[in-house]
Amino acid sequence: MSEHSIEKLQEVLSGCIKKSQIISDKKITNLTAPGENFGSIMLKLDITLKDEKDGTEEELHAVAKMIPAKEFTRMVFNIQVTFKNEIALYNVIAPILRDFQRENGINQVIDCFPEFYGARINLSEENDTVDEDAVLILENLNFQGYQVVDRYVGFDLETAQLILKDLAAFHAIPLALKLRKPEVFESKIRPYLDPFEQPPSPHDEQLISTLIEIFQESNKCIPWMPKVKENFKINETLQNAARREPFSTITHGDMWVNNIMIKFQNRLPVGHKLVDFQGCGYKTPAIDVFFFLFTSVQLSVLQDNFDGLIEFYHKHFISHLEKLKCDTAPYSLPKFLEEMKAATSFHLLHTIFMLLFVVFGKKGGSLEDFDPEVLLKNEKVKANIIPAAKEKAWYLIHTCGTRGWLE
Repeated sequence: MSEHSIEKLQEVLSGCIKKSQIISDKKITNLTAPGENFGSIMLKLDITLKDEKDGTEEELHAVAKMIPAKEFTRMVFNIQVTFKNEIALYNVIAPILRDFQRENGINQVIDCFPEFYGARINLSEENDTVDEDAVLILENLNFQGYQVVDRYVGFDLETAQLILKDLAAFHAIPLALKLRKPEVFESKIRPYLDPFEQPPSPHDEQLISTLIEIFQESNKCIPWMPKVKENFKINETLQNAARREPFSTITHGDMWVNNIMIKFQNRLPVGHKLVDFQGCGYKTPAIDVFFFLFTSVQLSVLQDNFDGLIEFYHKHFISHLEKLKCDTAPYSLPKFLEEMKAATSFHLLHTIFMLLFVVFGKKGGSLEDFDPEVLLKNEKVKANIIPAAKEKAWYLIHTCGTRGWLE
């Protein structure tokens, strides 16, 4: 199948268009620039629908997510698990969460997902193998005024708060469902929350050595180097430990600037949507908060508001649990801060790598450009880590160290 064709497109869209409508015209083009999306092919769909009853036409603007072209990338992202999980997030999990809120008298239900138009994992109904004909089709948020913020810039305070407010809902609502209706959670949601855990890379030792060199450039980091080195030794062996009770709930797994679309009016953020749920899992919500803050919020904002942002998130997290009639005593702020400490134990190395080589990495390129083996063999890439990336990485180490999160 060629990059810009989707077989039986009308069949995939049958759930969101009228039975009397047919696709009379379509244009399929690349959605994202090279280097801005690593785990899939993203296409822009501009479709003309013609109603065979009355001859009227309407435009449907959508995006299509398809599996990566290269086998290497398919393996890294384990598409046989993650592609199915992401489809389920939109067409199984999100409706269950909204129904649960309505059952409890909440009319303003969670709305941080793009609209789901259709999906399939292959053209055959005889097996459950994700292949080249797999596709997930969602609304094109650009036409609703949503955009991705420059990853070199990141989010200001108002935008960060807007995102954290909905992130708290995304975490708290399924947690409340787990507490109130455990049989529904276990049978309907939990099966889609075990993504593939990528094994440690044989290049981790060399990567860690490079990172230590970067940290030792800053006096702020030097006092914490023994604890950082110890953390790195165990960091990648603790993924399962992220499943911590009683906090474990649905997590996004990749909460960084490129997976968050913002709508602005008069330069002020008024809405946002989360995308790219292929890494959704069942873990402590602190991993999403930790990853989001350090990869995607402006350094100056973190320096002035780090504790306040965590408290802001937690306030809304508790508010949703209360609205859904849950006992909030096990989820106090001190207990959530313990979750942040735990998140540091198993998410530090991943966050730092993402920060230095992806968030502040070069614009343009491919997934292979961000493979540790490629990076570490290219002295120019290491030498070109920009000052803003180093400053934020140094802040991360200093912040975790002073709060006792590196213990």
